[in-house]
Amino acid sequence: MIDRFTIETSGIGLHKRRLIASAVLGKSDFDRIASKLGSSPIRARKTGLVAARKVQRRETVDTYWNGKETSNVAAPGDFVVTSLANDGKILRDRNGMANVYVIKADGFAKLYAPVPGGNEFGAFHKAKREVTAVYFSGGFDIMAPWGERERAPEGYLVFNGDEVYGNNAETFAASYEILTT
Repeated sequence: MIDRFTIETSGIGLHKRRLIASAVLGKSDFDRIASKLGSSPIRARKTGLVAARKVQRRETVDTYWNGKETSNVAAPGDFVVTSLANDGKILRDRNGMANVYVIKADGFAKLYAPVPGGNEFGAFHKAKREVTAVYFSGGFDIMAPWGERERAPEGYLVFNGDEVYGNNAETFAASYEILTT
């Protein structure tokens, strides 16, 4: 099978690894990536809540973390999700940008359950399930499941249910608890 990704190495001793993929990755790609890294994926659970609002009309949502990470289009019925830190405050990067992203309407209820509360970004929800992830010290430049480039200088490749996507290392650390290493 031909890989739909490359893993670049750099730095002293070539220990920094960066994932590059021009195609949307699936579960078999995720498994092969972990195998090529020579490590087992970690299991993690999102500990912070999210605030989510249902989109009424089509809108473009840009995700930032110390620079633009990706862009996605939310259609009516989709959800714009804002990450909250463990203390309940909005998760913001060093430039003050809130960490927001889109979850498609058909996937939101599979991923999140409502909990009491809300803020100006929407009603509060908690994640329903664990994810598996592999770490890239050199980050990633991949095609996200929503068809746009997703980039970070350091982060995790995450497998969550049916999707494989990237997560910036800082947002991952602020909103996930590692269950196994």
